[in-house]
Amino acid sequence: MFKCCYYLLAAWLCLGCLNACKPDQTEVDPSKPTTEQPLPAGDVTEIGQPDGTAVSKIIGPEGGTLTTADGRVQLTLPAGAVSQATTISILPITNHTPNGVGQSYRFSPDGLQFSKPATLTFQYTDADVVGSAPAGLGIAYQRSSRIWYAVPGKQIDTQKRQVTVPMHHFSDWSLFEEFYLVAEGADKGFLNYGESTTLTFIQIASLTGKGEEPLMTKTTGGQANDGLKWSLIGDGQLTPDKHSAIYTAPRSAPKQNPVTISVEVTFVNSPAKLILTREVYIGPGYIKLNFLGQERLYTLGVYLDDEEPEYSAIVGGNTSELFSIDFSNARAGSILRFSDDREPGKCRITFEFANGGKQYDGGHDNCDGEDMIANGQVVFEEYEPGKFVKGTISGNLIDADDNCTRSGPAISGEFYVRTLRQ
Repeated sequence: MFKCCYYLLAAWLCLGCLNACKPDQTEVDPSKPTTEQPLPAGDVTEIGQPDGTAVSKIIGPEGGTLTTADGRVQLTLPAGAVSQATTISILPITNHTPNGVGQSYRFSPDGLQFSKPATLTFQYTDADVVGSAPAGLGIAYQRSSRIWYAVPGKQIDTQKRQVTVPMHHFSDWSLFEEFYLVAEGADKGFLNYGESTTLTFIQIASLTGKGEEPLMTKTTGGQANDGLKWSLIGDGQLTPDKHSAIYTAPRSAPKQNPVTISVEVTFVNSPAKLILTREVYIGPGYIKLNFLGQERLYTLGVYLDDEEPEYSAIVGGNTSELFSIDFSNARAGSILRFSDDREPGKCRITFEFANGGKQYDGGHDNCDGEDMIANGQVVFEEYEPGKFVKGTISGNLIDADDNCTRSGPAISGEFYVRTLRQ
């Protein structure tokens, strides 16, 4: 997927004092989500569907803690939050939050309100903030209007990788990213030579700190000044236009791949500054390997061939070497063990130097008829047959001339490759 990269260059100074801000008289009271006060507009989304197993616990006036089975969410009720013993449940559901992260969670009994605020904590992972920053995360809940509302008063613990907010009532709750950069026309982070993509800065929550605020996709820069500063590292042409910019890829292989497009964002009446970036690979993709003591990057002659699912391959190389992963009937999430042949759940790895040079593989059967199989695997993190595949490789390869050994040089790397049929 085309991930956005958020680099927060300064602290969100205004967010640090959320608890000290007094709400306006016209703000919705966060402890009364069913109030009849007029509500501002927001993005209406679907209601999440069950997507896992619920956990439950009886918690009484003395308070208590409940944690989901995946460890992502923890709910803590202080003493006096409920007046009687209550069965509390948390159910993972599909996430339709604007720019949501991971799963959403349904807290039951629905609509339960607390005499004292509970504490809701979301655990985030490194993968959730790859190329970004934890300070860009927020927590929201969905009202009966199907609009999500950001909750003020968040606290972020980067050591424990936690985002915490006060919770006044039950509903569907989710972790989300407050800002992001979307690229239209780029297929999973790739552009062919000469193709263009439009990048747009989008703000999900206005983050005034005065109370709960509806999540709304804004493509006008939101709180950002009109003077967004766009920049390009690499070949091609970037044409900015305030909150968006058009990038056109070069018509031949760039000197560096990927190219990096960034926008520096400043905010009205705030010293906070934000830089969002996107990397775009020009051409059919890449294969990056660490093998035989050096890093190898293939961006030319790289392709995914899966027109016949039983005889599929990922291929890359250059004028002096060739690398391939032969596999059969794989899917997203597949873990393929090294083998001497392609078959479901296994893959054949080949690395060879041109002009009859040395060859290494993931396995062969030349040791008196016995299979010599290397130790390793290929993981398909993402895979859309006929479109692209993204994954990793790790283990070791065997010298094809060394018939009776399973040991050999280590290999590791990653790949993100498109099919030629697009």
